[in-house]
Parts: sequence; structure tokens; C-alpha cells
Amino acid sequence: MMIKDMERLLYRRQFVIGTRYMERSGWQRIQLDQELFLSVHPDLDVIQSNRHGFQLIVLGYMIDPYHPEWSNEEILNDIHHKCTSFDQLLVGVEHCGGRWILIYQDEAEIKLLTDACGMRQVFYSVQPDGVWCASQASTLASLLGAELDDNEELQTFVQSVEYRAMEQLWPGDGSIYKEIKHLTPNHFLDVRKGTITRYWPLSKLEPIGVEEAVEGAVEILKGSLRAIANRSRVMLPVTAGLDSRILLAASKDVSDEVHYYIALHSGLSENATDVKVPAALFTALGKTFHIHPALDKVDEEFVRINRQSTQLRDLPKSQIFYQHYLHAEERINISGNYSEIAREVYYDYHPNRKVDGRFLSRNIKLGEHAYVRQCYEEWLDPIRSYEEKFGIRLLTLFEWEQLYGRWGAIHAAEQDIAIEEFSPFNNRKLLVTLLSVKHDYGTRNHLYRKMIMQMWPETLGAPINPLPLHKFLRHCGKEVLRGSLYYGYQMLKAISGQGIRKRKEGTT
Repeated sequence: MMIKDMERLLYRRQFVIGTRYMERSGWQRIQLDQELFLSVHPDLDVIQSNRHGFQLIVLGYMIDPYHPEWSNEEILNDIHHKCTSFDQLLVGVEHCGGRWILIYQDEAEIKLLTDACGMRQVFYSVQPDGVWCASQASTLASLLGAELDDNEELQTFVQSVEYRAMEQLWPGDGSIYKEIKHLTPNHFLDVRKGTITRYWPLSKLEPIGVEEAVEGAVEILKGSLRAIANRSRVMLPVTAGLDSRILLAASKDVSDEVHYYIALHSGLSENATDVKVPAALFTALGKTFHIHPALDKVDEEFVRINRQSTQLRDLPKSQIFYQHYLHAEERINISGNYSEIAREVYYDYHPNRKVDGRFLSRNIKLGEHAYVRQCYEEWLDPIRSYEEKFGIRLLTLFEWEQLYGRWGAIHAAEQDIAIEEFSPFNNRKLLVTLLSVKHDYGTRNHLYRKMIMQMWPETLGAPINPLPLHKFLRHCGKEVLRGSLYYGYQMLKAISGQGIRKRKEGTT
């Protein structure tokens, strides 16, 4: 097949900030000051607002779950009307979902931050002529002539089995290029100075009850699904997992407007549990479920363009991007990513477990590489007191900032050539609401089931992640052991006064 409009597909939905414009046809150009220039791909929305002595620029799209009828412009104007300073702005965008970059500019400063989980990525580099930013490290490297980092420990890691097995998960805030870094979620970049500042958490999480959390989370989820359906035609992949099930439940009010599907590829056949379970569930619900067949071949020119534009990985699921390019018909894809943060998937019952760089590297299955340990130690050093100070566990922040803030954002960027993505759980207000519920053994799955029961109870008519008998028995044995460890540790904690840390809970 002939690839249409190759010029438009290259660097699709990307941006560049630097001391000169990106020389590409059709890109929008905005001069930030005498030394900094913003270039934006035509398929990346740009919204601007001026009042209170400063300018706000949004790249991408925002969703307000409490006002699902509002447009990007109405959301930004409301935020700007209520916020008269940068500090107020940080609080004023907490409820905003979507996938966006926000630029704040006054006479003295230009500051930049991302959506809650960094789903709209920012890479940056401090150069002699000023600070440069872009959607991809490779784009910056090409513009700046940056060289690959030849650090021996880094190269050992990049060539390792663990790096490939974990789908090129990158530790810390660096990249494979010298002097090019990745903006970590919960931090903002001072674009003039090239410095990074952590801005969240701001205060201690106040515990709330399950019922309060369910009510608040349901309002945000349903409002988010209604809002994105108001904006565009939408599609939602549904598997046998919990995260896609809760989004299915949240979509009840807009279910007639959603294209529900599962995409087959070389790693997923029609006989897989993730296909058979939702197919049976939709039959029972009386709704249409689409099984997109696997493609015999992916166009090589499409792959080449995407590889030039992004950190494209060679994975079976990457075949889905070409399916979306051919058949998505300008829909927005709804994803369950970042839900794992709210469920606090990482949990450790060991009462004497020390969370350090070595533990994090092994826990995330990146092995014993010196480069990985050092990156995680550098991330940990400033926040070791955060569990006590802010009531948020280190492993939850790790999952938020170092797993989904890195690996989770890559997938959306790779899809940009074909389709825009929306993740309702990429919302700070929603994550904080769910994380504010006390975490006991099994609490998170119980919390999710209560939300589903309130939104669309019939969607629980099919099992969630069913296992064959031998795996089910093994799973039960492990859970009995883990539960025993948990309650045993509760007794130890009551005696010693020590806190809980996390273990690896179930995945979707």
C-alpha cells in the first residue's frame, strides 16, 4: 500500500522548543521570547491564553471530567481565570485529564510541565545557546548533533537481555544520548535556566473511606469518558483484565458511541483468554465486540517513518499501530494505562526490606546493572523521607515516575503516527483519590469492583483474568502465603510501630 502524506506522518504530533524554528513545512510557529522559538506539528493542538500578566500555552488536549461539554479553550480559560500565579496553576490543573504539555510564561520566567503521568513526553538539553526541548530524544539529537553516550556502564545495560526483555524501559531521567534528559512526571522545567524542580506531592495524603473514594473516582471516570466521546469518535480495547473492565463499566452512558475491540497480532491469537472472555461478555451484554484480525505484513515505509520519528521498538504489539493507521478512521484510542498506579501494583511485605537502587532494579527486572542502580539511587536520594512526610509509598512513586512515566509514555508516542490516545487514569485528582484509601491486603481490587458495581454491574458477568486450574491453585497458594505474610506483618507493625512497604500484586 502507498503511504499517504509521508511528510505529515514524520514527527506527527510532536513539538520542538529551541533557539531556532524547526524547518518543516506546515508546522505552527510561536515566538516565546527573543531567544526561544516553539515549533508545533499541524496535528498537535495549540491553545493559548493571556491574562493576569502571564501567558499559558497548551500543546495537546485537556479533559475536565466535571465539565465534559467543555472544549480545550474553555478548560484553559477557566484555569487561567482562577489562577493568578504559577503556584496556583500547579493546583488548578490537578483535575485535568488528557495528554498535554503546559507552558507558563511571564516577563521573567518560562516554565513547562506535563500531564500527571508524563504521557505527553518532554526531552530537554541545556546547550551553550540555550535550552532545547522536544517530544523525542532522537529528534533533539538530530537537531543538535548530539552523540550517543559512550559511558561503559550505560552501554553494558543497553546491550543487555534485561533491557530488551523489559521493552527498553529506561531508568532515571537520562537517555542514550549525551546531555539529553527526560522530564520526569511531577516535576517542571525552567526553560530559561534549564533546571528541574519537583512540585508534587505538595501535602500529606489525607486518608478517606472506601465509599468516598468510590463516589469521587466514579464521577471522574464517567465524566472523562463522556468528555472524550464529546470530542471525537472513540475506540476502547477490552481484554480479560481489570483495568479495561473498569473502563468498560465507566463507558456505559456512552456505550452506543464506543467502538469496542481487541486487535490480534503475532503475540495474541483468537483463542487467547484476552479475546474469548470479552467476546463472551459482550454477547451477554448485547453489545458489539470487534475482533480486528492480525495483519499479514506491516508496510516497511510506515515502519521506517515511525522509527525516524520515535523510539520505535520491535514488538509484536507494534503491528497494531499499522492496523490503527489503516482502519481507526481518526478515532481516539482509550487506554487503561496508569490504572496500575492507583491499584498500587508494587507491594512488599518484607518488614526489613530496604528500598534502594539495587532493590528497585531487581524488582523491575532490570537485573544488577551498575548504571540502573545508580540512576535509581539518584532518583531516591531526595525523596527517602516522603513516605513519612507525605504518606505516599516510595514504590508507588517509583511506579508512577520511573515505570509508567518512562515505559508507559513510549507506547503512546509510538502510536502518534497513527492515532491519538486517551488514558482516563492519567489524572492526578483520580490517582490521589484512590491512593488516599488505606491499603490493606486486597483493598485495591475490592475498591475497583465496588466502582464497577456502581457504574455497570453486568460487566462483572465474566471472570477477570481467569486462570487454568493448575495455575489457579498455584495462584491461591501464593495469595494465602502473601496474605499470611501481610497479616503477620500487621502484628509485627503493631508491636514495633514500623510501616508497610509494597509487594508485587496482580496485573491486568
